[in-house]
Order: sequence, then C-alpha cells, then structure tokens
Amino acid sequence: MRVLGLTLVLFLAVAAPAQKPAQKPSPAPAHNPGIIFWKMSPESVDLLLGSVPQPDEMRLAQLKQTFTDLQCRGANLRVQRFDGGKNLLCTLPGTPLMAEGGTPRITLTTILFIAHYEHSGSGQSAIENWSGALMLPFLFHALSASACHHTFLFAEVDGESGARALFDSFTPVQRRSIQGLVALDALGLGPAQFYIEPNDTASSLGWWRLYRPFLQATVDQRLPSPMQGIPGGWYKTDVTREFRYSNIPSMLIHSVGFGTRELPGSERDTSTAIDRDTYDKTILLLSDYAAELDRMSSSPPASAPAAPSRGRHP
Repeated sequence: MRVLGLTLVLFLAVAAPAQKPAQKPSPAPAHNPGIIFWKMSPESVDLLLGSVPQPDEMRLAQLKQTFTDLQCRGANLRVQRFDGGKNLLCTLPGTPLMAEGGTPRITLTTILFIAHYEHSGSGQSAIENWSGALMLPFLFHALSASACHHTFLFAEVDGESGARALFDSFTPVQRRSIQGLVALDALGLGPAQFYIEPNDTASSLGWWRLYRPFLQATVDQRLPSPMQGIPGGWYKTDVTREFRYSNIPSMLIHSVGFGTRELPGSERDTSTAIDRDTYDKTILLLSDYAAELDRMSSSPPASAPAAPSRGRHP
C-alpha cells in the first residue's frame, strides 16, 4: 500500500514546462534553438525521495510504477530477467531529423542513461543508489515534452551483473548505434560532478561528445562549470565497465566530495542525508543535459580539446 500511495501522489502532481532561452552566453553555437523539457513537481520528488524502499523487489516495483505514472508504458517499459536478477528498461523512441525529400538527415542512434537500484550497505541505501535510480524516470518525463531525435534508453540495472546482462542483450549493430552512456550514482550530496576514464575510450573525441552538452547545461542553469570528481572508495558498483571496454563513450555523474566520501553505503546513508534543494537543481541540470545530448550529431566534432587528466581507474 505504501508504494501505491506514493505513486498516486506522483500521478496527480502537476508538472510545469521549463523552457531555456533561445540564446544565452555559452560555449555552444549562438544559433542553437531553445529546447523545452518537463519539470517535476518538487512535492512529488520529495515524497519519492524521502521514502526509500528497502528490499530490491520493492525498489524495482516502485521504479516501474513511477515510470508508468510518467507515461512510460506498454512495449516501451519492460523487465529484463537474467540469471540472478532483473533489470527495468524504459525506451523513449526517437524520430530522426528529415531532409527535403523525406530522407533521414541524421541517423537514429541511442543514448543510454543507466543507474543501479539494488540495496547496498548498512543504511537505507538512499544515496547509494536510490538517488540515481529515481532520477531516471524524472529524465524520461523531462524529455517526453517534445519529440527526440535520438532514442533514449533508461536502464535500471541490478548491479554490475545487471549491467553485463544489459550489454550482452545488445547485438553488435545495436552496440555501434550507442552514442554514449551516462551513469548516475550518489546524487544530491552537493553539486553534480563528472568523471570520464579516457583509457577506455578508443576515440579521443568520444569524451567531448558527452562532456560538451554537460558543460552547456551548467551554463543554461547558471551553475559553475562542473568539476571532474574522481571516484574514491565509495564507488563499488561500476555499471559502465562493459560498455567502456567496448569503446562506447561513457561518463559518470555523481555528487560525492571529499567531505561526503564516507556517506554512501554507510549507516548514515539515509534519505535525510540528501539535500532536497540540491537534488531538485540536479534534476533540472540533468534534464537540460539530456535535452542537449539529443541535439548532438551522430558524428563527433572535427576537433576537441585534450581529454581530462587521468586519475585512478574506477
């Protein structure tokens, strides 16, 4: 009954559209048009973030219901079973931009957002990693405000074994169509940070394809330029590994700083440790980021700055 009550409030909450100005100072070309995404009701976010399901089955059920309430339904929402666990996959189909004559101008490719949802550690496992798993349906909702030119796949995976099962489910052709993977983990402790491991990306331009829209989104939201935060001991579940090892550009977004590195997975890992205002700002930032990713070309830019400096391998 608790799950039903939570999702009913979410369904009834009013979501308001958030629109970016058509032009503002940014590193992106000035002629880029403004984009629109749906904004979640803070009350609904707070309710879902504040009551953290504990058993993995309840987590998966709540995530499935939240996706359903936000209109990811039917064939677009499915449970992927594998030996030892379950993944939950929500697809937002894309429509390629068309040129004169009705031929596709941009090849339809896939952008993957991924988070692990399983309970971890001795606390509520709210930071590690309900905060990241819950973000995925919010991002689906944000992007559903208008037609997308890429297909987006939002994957709730059951740890690293779930990530491997997801990777194995793609054919070689489907893997080549993945433009990039963005993993979300431990959000709401502070400003969103990013980490890219350059050693696992064949193309020196692959990281730029994911980072540049993130940088643009921080400008849109009037936030400082994002810091590169190298994961420390808190980062025990790497859902990007299989994809990175196959040269799919991947980026981790988290919020763990020096002063909070002991929180994820500890007894203090509870919903009260998540700053609600920071988390709400992160929703807006990542919604903006996802919309910016949708505007990127299927081809990498002709040139890009040097990759971020190397850190420890996660």
